[in-house]
Amino acid sequence: MRILLVTHAPLTAELGAAQVTLRLAAALRDRGHDAVAWSPAPVAEGFGSFRRRQAQAVARYAAANGPFDVIDTPVTSASRSVARQGHLVVRSTQPELLYLFHSHNAGVRHQPGPRAVYHAAAALPTAAALLAGWRRARLILCLGTLELAWMRSRFPFWRHKLGLWTNCPAPDDRALLTAVRHRRPAASAIPRGPGTRFLWIGRWAAHKGTRRLLDFLQERLAACPSDTVTIAGCGPAAAADLPSDWLHTDRIHLLPSFTRAELPTLLAAHDAGLFTSDVEGWGLTLNEMLESGLPVYATDQGAVPDLQPDFPHGLRSFPPGQAIEPMPSNEPGPAYEERFNWKRIARSWEIQVQESLPSA
Repeated sequence: MRILLVTHAPLTAELGAAQVTLRLAAALRDRGHDAVAWSPAPVAEGFGSFRRRQAQAVARYAAANGPFDVIDTPVTSASRSVARQGHLVVRSTQPELLYLFHSHNAGVRHQPGPRAVYHAAAALPTAAALLAGWRRARLILCLGTLELAWMRSRFPFWRHKLGLWTNCPAPDDRALLTAVRHRRPAASAIPRGPGTRFLWIGRWAAHKGTRRLLDFLQERLAACPSDTVTIAGCGPAAAADLPSDWLHTDRIHLLPSFTRAELPTLLAAHDAGLFTSDVEGWGLTLNEMLESGLPVYATDQGAVPDLQPDFPHGLRSFPPGQAIEPMPSNEPGPAYEERFNWKRIARSWEIQVQESLPSA
């Protein structure tokens, strides 16, 4: 098949959505398909909303470079014009509608009144575009079992075209993460030294559970004076939300950005991970922290229910208690890499797309 895989993010391995699209394209090429990863970024200035200009750019590219048997695109770019260019698949990289609801609810809590009403009205066109894109798609691939269950319950009339896909690190990244895990000392050899070094990774956005994280830090810093926390990949916004006295201690470390090459060292320098999301797509940092041997204290969002069977003791409920035990050395078992690898993800994508084709 000739396949166009669209991501809205610039095509760089430093960005999560682009990473996934590039990996899926490579895995599909390994299966013999002509798979092209493409992004409309940067979107040119012009008339209409940014979202509409994105969709128009996708349609122009597909028309100029087609024909394509399959076009796999984010739902907000699943326009009528794009649907005319090939068999339309929308593959979720985040629960768009839930993010929209969460953003609105957070705005109402923090700035109730006319401003909240204005933002709610401004969100309506995006919600309408999401629903229209799902309606036009021949196949809707939900990211993880939580999103699939949510879509099935909210949109039962689309059950016949709902599918599932998962995510995982690239093979080269996985090798580096495994090396970090194998270098960690055995549980019996870990000195009971002063404090636990926690690691939180993510954009500083409300749906990432930043309020929950701050509440946890308030209690933890008081109760466990030797614990430290690194907040990484958060950009400059985190510093504005943290109390100024925290930033002048050696207990809270802000790392606004880091490269993929720096990730193994960052993971190796910590004892436990934190995952506080209110709403999440997958959360590849979960895989990365767990594969590096960090136990992770997580809310029940994103990939947590999908990964729990392979990390029954390493993946734990947030918030952590006083005692932080290391991850057992027998996690994950061999079934983990059999379930979560890009060859299997590409094969699953291929099967579901072929079943959705009109000739199937």
